[in-house]
Amino acid sequence: MLPNSAMKANRFLTMHTARKRIAWIKARLAAGDDVYVSTYLRSTKYQPKHADMFKAFKNGAFVQRGKNWDCIDLCKITAA
Repeated sequence: MLPNSAMKANRFLTMHTARKRIAWIKARLAAGDDVYVSTYLRSTKYQPKHADMFKAFKNGAFVQRGKNWDCIDLCKITAA
């Protein structure tokens, strides 16, 4: 067993942050709001019918694009 000093710092922080972000997005979609995911070049609007397209994995928050998953960790997310 590893002592606390040998463990990697913040090893669960990415997963925790992704879960919180996806929970916030799904709560906004469940309330009937539209969610906008914005990068520097493009903003994408997601409606409540798209709630299943968001998932949290151990390496971040992702949104489905076809059969692929796009990371939304560094994107600006707003609800309207």
